Amino acid sequence: MNLIYLLFIISTPFHVILLLAATINLFIKRSEESDQTPGISVIVAARDEEHNLPRLLKSLDKLNYPKDLYEVIIINDHSTDGTLEILANHKVDYNFHYIDWQGEQEGVTGKKAALLQGINAAKHDILAFTDADCVVPPNWLRGWAKAYADDVDYVLSHALILRDEKDSYMRMKCFEDGVYYSLAALGMSIRRPFTSVACNMSYRKSTFFKAGAFDGIGHLASGDDDLLLMKMMPHIRKAIYYPSPEMRVRSYEGRDIVKRHNTNIRRASKLRYFPLWLQGIGVGAFLHFVFFYLTLILLFFYPGNKLLYIALAIKIGAELGLCVSHSVAIKLPWLGALYPVAIVAFPAQFIFYAIWGSIGKYSWK
Repeated sequence: MNLIYLLFIISTPFHVILLLAATINLFIKRSEESDQTPGISVIVAARDEEHNLPRLLKSLDKLNYPKDLYEVIIINDHSTDGTLEILANHKVDYNFHYIDWQGEQEGVTGKKAALLQGINAAKHDILAFTDADCVVPPNWLRGWAKAYADDVDYVLSHALILRDEKDSYMRMKCFEDGVYYSLAALGMSIRRPFTSVACNMSYRKSTFFKAGAFDGIGHLASGDDDLLLMKMMPHIRKAIYYPSPEMRVRSYEGRDIVKRHNTNIRRASKLRYFPLWLQGIGVGAFLHFVFFYLTLILLFFYPGNKLLYIALAIKIGAELGLCVSHSVAIKLPWLGALYPVAIVAFPAQFIFYAIWGSIGKYSWK
C-alpha cells in the first residue's frame, strides 16, 4: 500500500473521534436555564474604532433589559483617531460610561490592560464582553441571564464574522467558525479548553480574580479569550456554550485583506502557549490535512484500495455531521451547504496559517 495512503488511513480515526465527540456534545444539555435577572456589566475595549463605535453604540442602546440592572463600560485604549471624541459626544445620547485609558499597567499590555480597567470598574459580578466592531442583538443580556444558572461561571455564545452590513451569512468564514465553536463547546464540557472567542463571551468577575486575573498571560499581545479560559478553568465550576439565536453577535471585520491576514496569523501564533496536549491535537490535525491533500493528488495517478475509500467516506461523514449539527444549533441550517467547498479550502487555510503562525510576524493595532 502507498505510504501516504497508509498514513492518511491511520490518522483518520483520531480525526473522526474528535469530530464525533464534538458533535455528540452539541446535543447534551449542560445546564438548566435560569429565570433570574442578574446585574450585568458590559465591557468593551476600543482602540482606533471611530468608524465602528457609532454602530455598536446604537445596538447597545436598544438592549432589552432593565436599565438599573446593567451598565456599559467602554475603554478608550490609547486611540489616535476620533474614538475618544465619539465617546465624549455620545455620552449624553446613550447609556454608557467610558474610561480614557492612556496609562500603563505593570505586567499587562495591549487590550488586556484596557479590559482590566473596565473589569476593575465594573459593579456587577457577571461581565459580558464584545468588541467595538460588533453589533449586539436587543435580547443579548436576556440571553446571558438565562445562561447563568447558579453554578455557571463562564459562558460562550456564537458570533457571525461578516465583512460589512451588506455581507451575506453564506460565507466560508461563518461556516468554518462553526468547527471552532463546536470544539470550544467540547473543550469546556470536558474541562480541557480548546479555544474561545472574545467578541461574545462572559464570565464572573469574582472567578476572574480568583484565577489571578491576567497574571502570567498579561504580557502577550492576544489571548484575552482562549488563554484566559485555560487559566481560569481550574477555578470555574461550570463553563457552557450557549448558542442562542437571540444572543448572536455580528462582528464586522471589514474588507481589508491584509488586516484579516494578520488576524489569522495572530490566532495561529498562540499555539506555542497552549498546553502540550492541545499542541499535540493541533499538530495531529495539521498532519492529517497534509496526508489528505497528498492522498487526493495521488489518487489521480494511483488507484486506492477499499480501506482508503472507507476512510475517506468516514472522514467526510464525520465532518459534514459536525458542521450541519452546529448550523442547526445556531438556527442557520443552510450554512451546511458550504461543506463541499470547505472540505477542500479549509485544510489549505489551516496548513498555511499553521506554518505562518509558527514562523511569521504579524501587525496588530
